[in-house]
Amino acid sequence: MINKLLYFALAITFLSSCDQEADVPTPKSGEADFSVFVSLGDSYSAGYTDGALSRDGQESAFTTLMAANLSGLGNEGFSVPFLPAETSVGSSLEGKMELQVTQSGLAPVTTEGNPELLTDPSTWINDGAPYHNVGIPGARSYHLVAPQYGDYTLGAGNFNPFYARFATAPGVSTALSDALSLNPTFFSLWIGGNDVLGYALAGGEGESAGMGGDDITPAGVFGQSYDLMLSSLTGQGAKGVIATVPDIDRIPFFNTVLPGMLELTAEQAAALNAGYQQYNDAEVQYNLEKITFTEGANYFVVEDEDHPLGMRQIETDEKILLTARTNITAAGWGSQSPVPQEYVLDKAELTAISEATEAFNGVIRDRAGQFDLALVETNDLLGATAEGLMVNGISYNNAYITGGVFSLDGIHVTARGSAILANEFIDAVNEKYGSTIPHVVVNNQDGIIFP
Repeated sequence: MINKLLYFALAITFLSSCDQEADVPTPKSGEADFSVFVSLGDSYSAGYTDGALSRDGQESAFTTLMAANLSGLGNEGFSVPFLPAETSVGSSLEGKMELQVTQSGLAPVTTEGNPELLTDPSTWINDGAPYHNVGIPGARSYHLVAPQYGDYTLGAGNFNPFYARFATAPGVSTALSDALSLNPTFFSLWIGGNDVLGYALAGGEGESAGMGGDDITPAGVFGQSYDLMLSSLTGQGAKGVIATVPDIDRIPFFNTVLPGMLELTAEQAAALNAGYQQYNDAEVQYNLEKITFTEGANYFVVEDEDHPLGMRQIETDEKILLTARTNITAAGWGSQSPVPQEYVLDKAELTAISEATEAFNGVIRDRAGQFDLALVETNDLLGATAEGLMVNGISYNNAYITGGVFSLDGIHVTARGSAILANEFIDAVNEKYGSTIPHVVVNNQDGIIFP
């Protein structure tokens, strides 16, 4: 009897496994040709994560993961301008962030990195160009069509070494021309984030300089650059997928240090109230709000050049940048002294960011229809992760460090976040072109590494 039951159980298992395999669709291209896949974009396409570009990040970029799953659909290969193994370099020439045990507890620490990868042309890999992944950290829309973007003879701050190190002809070629030289049959284009993010990261205080500075890109310039890229790519017959720009409300860099997070004891509140007494006396003559503190949660004090006294308490719907957090704890920013203005986004600045994001996304959505392309709505995805996204038994959300989606820099995604992005792009392509590109297995990728 035992043998019969065992045989029956094995038979059921075999049949069940056959049914599961039958449910997995056979990969097919549908109406798209994936033989030559190129990716144009910024740091997300490049694989920038934890505050730097690294080999690990490049290998787990959503573009690289997506390309790997096209290998069974006729893709002829996806070359990436890889950094050497075990190296990293960020825009500040420091290395990637790592979680380490510090005197104040577990915290992200920026490593030394490998600045020579950007500063020493002998380390550059132009002889391997053109590459299929033309993701460039820091790139704005118009940078992808500007030859001077890779022209290192212009001097530091006037070109991008992330592009110069792998451009076909630095100072002559463009990211777009490099991509076109491969005669792509399919492309991804995700650009526009830095056209508004640079302004947001500077707290709305950056000056225009170099290759764009920190100003918001005019909508007209964005539209012209975007049209040039899409008309050039589709003019060669390629199909593709494009994506909208996410709202900064979805990004932990702008939503981790909340306005009312200043926790005080009764004694600390009393001391601060005494310290701001002279300020409050002066406030009376202007008939403005005083700066006051109580036991428990309070609003931070921030600089404000438009305020008669140069400072005030922040309002609920304004933002403090993640980079202020260390000095809030260590130097008394927001309590003993105001948070500097370049670490704060006020209402007017947030309105400018929101309006620019909406304008860019209006262009992107319109061009998806005009050029008959697949479209990824990144806010929809990040909205889902904000609420909590369950993937094969593991929950993901947008919380800083603990959420699993965003990396230690609070802006770029982890490898698992990249896999979630890759699957969103895959879903959009499959829906648009009737293909059945398989999903990336999210939980097989790395998350944040804890010591």
